[in-house]
Amino acid sequence: MSSTEERRFQVLRAIVADYVSTKEPIGSKTLVDRHNLGVSSATVRNDMAVLEAEGYITQTHTSSGRVPTDKGYRQFVDRISEVKPLSAAERRAILQFLESGVDLDDVLRRGVRLLAQLTRQVAWCSTRPCRRRPYDTSKWSP
Repeated sequence: MSSTEERRFQVLRAIVADYVSTKEPIGSKTLVDRHNLGVSSATVRNDMAVLEAEGYITQTHTSSGRVPTDKGYRQFVDRISEVKPLSAAERRAILQFLESGVDLDDVLRRGVRLLAQLTRQVAWCSTRPCRRRPYDTSKWSP
């Protein structure tokens, strides 16, 4: 990944973090003031324009800052391990914690509790029953 692409991801990561905590559109000056990006607000504005053109962020109205799109959140989540990779010990502890689950409900309950503890954020999980009926393959026979 080029340094420009990496910087753009850092800008996206900062926008996601700030938007999640403030629920307000984020401008380039705010990003430069709050995060150590090492570039000017003009460079951040250019990066934001590229991120917007690629569909990772959007502007709610002409004079506002930017907010992440679903695609932007997905990119952030897909690369979260690059932000803070897990150590071998953390991986082992998580696997042991989850493997001691009795059934799916217990594993989900444990997973949500662990996620909340690790992130110090609210975490929840919901499962929906499968409403799709299995295919009747007898109709496919010649």
